[in-house]
Amino acid sequence: MSLHAQNAKKPFPVDITNYVRLQYDDNVYTTNADSPGGIISSWVILEQVEFLLDTQRGNTYFGLSYSPTYKYYEDRPGDKEDWNQDLNFKLSHDFTPRTSVNVGYIFRYSDEPSIETGDVTFRNNNDYYFNAVDVSVVTQVVPEKTSLKFSGRYVDYAYVDDQVAETSDYQDATAGFDVIQVMDPSSTLALQLRYSDLQYKDNFRSSDTTQAGLAYNKTFNPKFTGEIRGGYESLKPTDENAQDSDNPYVDATLRYEPLKGNRFAVGLGYNQAKSPVNTFTLQERFVASGSYSTDLTALLTLDLAGYYSLGNFSEGNATVVYDPEVNSTGDETIITFIATLSYELNVRNSLVLNYTYTELESEVRPDSDYDRNRGSLGWQYNF
Repeated sequence: MSLHAQNAKKPFPVDITNYVRLQYDDNVYTTNADSPGGIISSWVILEQVEFLLDTQRGNTYFGLSYSPTYKYYEDRPGDKEDWNQDLNFKLSHDFTPRTSVNVGYIFRYSDEPSIETGDVTFRNNNDYYFNAVDVSVVTQVVPEKTSLKFSGRYVDYAYVDDQVAETSDYQDATAGFDVIQVMDPSSTLALQLRYSDLQYKDNFRSSDTTQAGLAYNKTFNPKFTGEIRGGYESLKPTDENAQDSDNPYVDATLRYEPLKGNRFAVGLGYNQAKSPVNTFTLQERFVASGSYSTDLTALLTLDLAGYYSLGNFSEGNATVVYDPEVNSTGDETIITFIATLSYELNVRNSLVLNYTYTELESEVRPDSDYDRNRGSLGWQYNF
């Protein structure tokens, strides 16, 4: 039974879940041995509550989730407490059988640790606010055959620390237009056009990007689906001294469910992505991801997920602050692996065992290299 159908029978369509867990974090500050203070490890208590409102009324769907998280670090210097906030909103409405609109909003607030010595912040991804608004309108110009999609997205990313904000705050506005053609009952082909305006607080990193390409979706059978999109994108920096960058992009995803309770997904991609450092306007990035989920028994579920990113930073994409005597070009690798084992004690109670590994290895910012292991045991209760 779908979640919409379940909630239709509820007097008040709200699900509440409480998730408390004990975690060991062997690198709280995501630093390395050469960083000020070295590597700090700590036991962490996490308390998370999720409120989920999910309802369908006629031609309108409304969804809202809010999840605050409290963290207490047993052995972290300075502030031992963090608060994170997570809000998601979605509204969909069918004006007619041919025309629909979708509105989405995401809010994140992350209260993360940072190391400061004097006026220098050694961990840049500390406390921040993230806001994103998505709007799309889809209309069928030829019933069951050809559709037009108009879309827009606005992202505002703001750090709390003024020093970090100077180099890392940004706003990103994107407009999109798709022409979607149904090729046959199992596949669609779309022409996609995108324009993005990226504005950083330090304006020399700002840029405009134009993208044109195709997207193809295919259902090979009810258990096997795939999609691929590719094209060409052109980035023009605001700084007149920086070089334009023109490159192809491509990403592909395959999903397979050979048996009930067994699910695979793999993805590959290559594109121009934002740079995490202000010495470059962008990075040419290759990414690979995979996930596997299986029901070991009726009550025991195993989930595995992995992510690999290889970014290249070249002098051709350097900003005005790049100094070849001080700064470096090269590659940056990010690896993430997550394993989760969930055991359902009964309809309301579950035990969750989790392990997460992350690694950053960079030739561009070697002082930021780190690896991190986190393991936790949690209890989840559905009210």
